[in-house]
Amino acid sequence: MANATIRVQFGSPDGQGSASGHLSAEVDARPTGLNGGKTAFQPGETVYILVYKSDNVGITETTCSAGSLSAQGTATVTVTNELMFEDTDSASLSVPARAGLATSVWYGRDLGTLTLQSDKVTVKAQAKGVGVAKVSFEALALVYALASPASLNGEADFSILALIKGSAT
Repeated sequence: MANATIRVQFGSPDGQGSASGHLSAEVDARPTGLNGGKTAFQPGETVYILVYKSDNVGITETTCSAGSLSAQGTATVTVTNELMFEDTDSASLSVPARAGLATSVWYGRDLGTLTLQSDKVTVKAQAKGVGVAKVSFEALALVYALASPASLNGEADFSILALIKGSAT
């Protein structure tokens, strides 16, 4: 069985940047996604990776340890998160939302209306407290295709590392 591995660097390429932003990547594991729900791949297959970034982050470099990595455009992805409010009125989404929250449901204690903040990651509740909310929203993902060779050094079981670097402004 082959594995897909992703390393993501945050901030400036030299690690000295002071601006904050969001940059993350994942194999597209959605049942109706570009990989058809697959998360394990055979040598020679192409694996689609979704990269999420905040508006203030620019991609500065993409590379991989074998095969090739190429940009394939964008995709709108519906994301569902459980937000944990730990005696606070704010929580963070796993990836930046494209716009507002599409749906929200409180599990147990209701801390009121949820509002997406301007950073598109922070969600504020009306009241401070302890609560769990399930939210769904749309996110914009950059799509990358990782094309795998049929073998590496005669091996049919191997990993490939994809590196996506970004810089926040």
